[in-house]
Amino acid sequence: MQYFNSLPKIRYVDQNNVTTVYTNLMARASVIPSVLNNALVYYSYDVQDGDTPEIIAYKYYGDINRFWIVLYCNQLNDPQWDWPLSSNKFQKYILNKYNTNNLNFTHHYEKITTQTNINTNTTTVETETISQEVYNSLQPNTTSTYTLGSEIIQVNVAKKVVTNYEYETTLNESKRNIKILNKIYADTLEAQFLELMK
Repeated sequence: MQYFNSLPKIRYVDQNNVTTVYTNLMARASVIPSVLNNALVYYSYDVQDGDTPEIIAYKYYGDINRFWIVLYCNQLNDPQWDWPLSSNKFQKYILNKYNTNNLNFTHHYEKITTQTNINTNTTTVETETISQEVYNSLQPNTTSTYTLGSEIIQVNVAKKVVTNYEYETTLNESKRNIKILNKIYADTLEAQFLELMK
């Protein structure tokens, strides 16, 4: 299926009474959230350096024209900025945005709270963006232990300066984990999408 050919058409009549037919690029349909979390329908994939939606579509569906399924199932509307940049593109992007001198400047400050339940050996980590004033008021690294019923809880609070480079790297890497629709459902999704776009 050619994605753009499946989108609905709209007619536009100009001031000279000339009718032109355009493809409605704003037409959208979304996947029901409960379906997105169904482990039987999707599986997790980490985008490799150099992967594009077309490459992944060819790898998993044998058809580069199914690139739209990769984007659609991950609710990615802008493949240029919602998709992780390759190493080369990322380096060019950050140098263009910050230039070499500003890469290690502070982007923001973080407070990292790590809470460990000693009894169950479970850990949760919470990261919070804070102001420079709050950052300066915190001790470098503090650990405290308290009892909650029969549970022993250990809490570690740390602070961190996040540079422009670290911020952009984390943001880019956060886009790598995507969902791939099981190939047995690809034909059904295409048929339903075509029906919705009528």
